[in-house]
Amino acid sequence: MIDEQAIDWEGLRSFVVVARCGSLSEAANQLAVSVATISRRLDSLEEQLGLRLFQRGPRGAALTGAGQTILAVAEPGARHLGQIARLARALQDGPNLPSVRISATEAVIADVLAPRLAQLRADDPAIRIDLEVSNDIANLNAGRTDVAIRMVQPHEESLVARRLPVIRMGLFASQSYLAGRNPHSITLASEDLIWLDPAYGDIAENLWLKAQGLEGQVCFTSSSVRSLQNAAVAGVGIAPLPAYAAKAAGLVEIPQSGLPERIPWLVFHRDTRTTPRLQRVRHWIVASFKQAISPAGER
Repeated sequence: MIDEQAIDWEGLRSFVVVARCGSLSEAANQLAVSVATISRRLDSLEEQLGLRLFQRGPRGAALTGAGQTILAVAEPGARHLGQIARLARALQDGPNLPSVRISATEAVIADVLAPRLAQLRADDPAIRIDLEVSNDIANLNAGRTDVAIRMVQPHEESLVARRLPVIRMGLFASQSYLAGRNPHSITLASEDLIWLDPAYGDIAENLWLKAQGLEGQVCFTSSSVRSLQNAAVAGVGIAPLPAYAAKAAGLVEIPQSGLPERIPWLVFHRDTRTTPRLQRVRHWIVASFKQAISPAGER
């Protein structure tokens, strides 16, 4: 007989995340625990329920028929557990308030938010901020992240997404790489390109590269936009970069690239929309984007 009081809620939460991801390693990354811990939780849950929930193999973890049935009941429960965590963070008060965790891309954190933390601290010296480099929306749903900035609009009903100023993208190189050449005369088919890692998949920059037939010109790739910028500054080649950051680094734009603009979204959970401390942080984020990405910020 199954003891309802003995059900491991951490095990159920891990089960739901693994089911969403299809991978123990990805689930472990989202939950900030080891793969061994995830595996141990799943083993314990399967033993408690007397059911095999996953078929685990080198290609991931696939739900069994029983696992799919259990997921339909467990997933709403996991959302409620996340809601409890979010509400607890929002309701906490006093001198030991938790940090506000903001999740964003590396470039946004390094070039938009971090340089303007002093403005937020001047407004509220007691506030503490954690800046997390991530593209994952799962941590926001789980209650471990308070605010996220994403380059794709999420559509979950539980989330609020507000559009931020458009980020103009362009191709940039250093004066040393150009070696006196007119940027208007550059033919990309005969240049060295430094680009985002193909592991990012079909993001706008990678689709543009394929459409232009320039994949053979790429001499260096990285998952880090800041690495691409530093390589461009060092004269390695031409890189796709946010205009505001590239110009601040002294790089020269190669005109008429036709790279698509990026639309960032400020994302937060509906449960926290009226929390004064989080409202203050969200207003600061909007102001930081306006300062960084306005035409004046691109000078």
